[in-house]
Amino acid sequence: MTSNTPSEKESAAGPAGDGNPNLVKDGGFRAAPRFNSDECGFSRALAAGGDNTRLVYWDYGGSGNANGQPGGNPGDYIDVTNHEYSFAQSDAEDKVDSSNAIDLVGRGNGRHGYVGQHLSGLITGAQYDVTFWASSPWYNEDPHYTTMYYSVSDGTVRDGGKPLDNDYVVIPQARRDPIPGGSWRRQWKQYQKSFIAQSPDAYLSFADDTGDGYWTGTMLACVSVRLSAPVHDYRISGTDPASSADAPLSAPKDTPFDSFRVRFLDETNQPLFSQDVTLRLEPHSTGSHFSYGGQAPLTYPGKTDGDGWLTVPAGTLQAGPQEGPMQIYARLRGTDLHGQVDLRVGAATARFSVSPGGTPVTLTRHGETRYPGVQLRTDADGGVPPQKIRVTLPQGRGLRFVSEGGYQLTVMDAHFGTTAYSGTLQPDEQSLVFDGVDLALRAKGATSTAWVAVKALPDAPAPADTALTFHVGNQTSASTLIQVRAG
Repeated sequence: MTSNTPSEKESAAGPAGDGNPNLVKDGGFRAAPRFNSDECGFSRALAAGGDNTRLVYWDYGGSGNANGQPGGNPGDYIDVTNHEYSFAQSDAEDKVDSSNAIDLVGRGNGRHGYVGQHLSGLITGAQYDVTFWASSPWYNEDPHYTTMYYSVSDGTVRDGGKPLDNDYVVIPQARRDPIPGGSWRRQWKQYQKSFIAQSPDAYLSFADDTGDGYWTGTMLACVSVRLSAPVHDYRISGTDPASSADAPLSAPKDTPFDSFRVRFLDETNQPLFSQDVTLRLEPHSTGSHFSYGGQAPLTYPGKTDGDGWLTVPAGTLQAGPQEGPMQIYARLRGTDLHGQVDLRVGAATARFSVSPGGTPVTLTRHGETRYPGVQLRTDADGGVPPQKIRVTLPQGRGLRFVSEGGYQLTVMDAHFGTTAYSGTLQPDEQSLVFDGVDLALRAKGATSTAWVAVKALPDAPAPADTALTFHVGNQTSASTLIQVRAG
């Protein structure tokens, strides 16, 4: 009979001029099967099997189930049937673009197989629709139900990648009214699934999962994967009450958080209406969790309202026993959204600024000790909790820290009261570290200053202008300008 094999171009990319091409190569299983004239009768399966089975673009073999373990020739586990035979007397005959079909049980009982294909060129974050036609068998034995396991996983191989979508598809048995030739009436149904790409690669697979004892399995035809929804910049746009990294939502340890809302927008700043979103809490070290239904998981599922808000009721989020920062991230249809919600167990860190302090100081080579430092200010309500401070010397400028009964950092408040903190000189002798420093910023608008002692070495480059670097909490600033002179 005439060949059903399409050109390589058509089988790989779908019909010419298709603006949304099929990413499955040879979704109609036409690119290599050869059928003999005696393999076209309506009353028999076209079980090429073994060395006579060829699929150019598809992987195939044993399903991996107990009754489909690989071992023989991969072609023993599937049959390829031609279009005329597969769709005779079927309403689907004109809807499947001349597709051949796969029988996922090959050369008899115990030969349950799979077909699969690596999909490439996916757009990360985009949604793809998977469509295929399936039918139960109609020859060799009485009609019976079959089950097919459909799956899409991230990556280039069938096993081991992150699951993107999967389902056990139960195929109804064929009708018992026969057609000419003695086989049962064909009944085909189109199925549609979808997945979100997590990388440029995914693996599509169909495996027979019919119970043992049958010599025929699920029939599969006309497989396609096409882009259905482009990548969207769905994101967390804010909270109510408002929060930020500098002003996180907070609760004392071992107490519940108050009610708050999280808003989600798309790339056009339109709200995500009535979407199922899952919030994820990190890190876990604080012991905090979402609480609902008597459980204490680290995720919280909810649905956005018409303006894109997802409400987390009071008491749903529980603060744990350890103080510290946390974040909430969100997932929509298996994809991580942009943005985060900042939280804190314990008092929220008040905002403050750090800037170079005072007038320039002059250091002469091998001369006197001077005290460059920084100015601090807070414009937030409430006090600033103790901070870790690191002070670093400039590279190659010939300066060193001076120990005055130990390496010290002095903080002076707005009323000229001073407190000295002992620090640790790091092994490279280039940095001093001070833990638990009270910045003396106890109210909105408060100011203070902090300084350390330094000298210039005999070989310090001069004349030269330089400065120390102060890291105060998450703020960084240069110190007072230091003018190094030869003397």
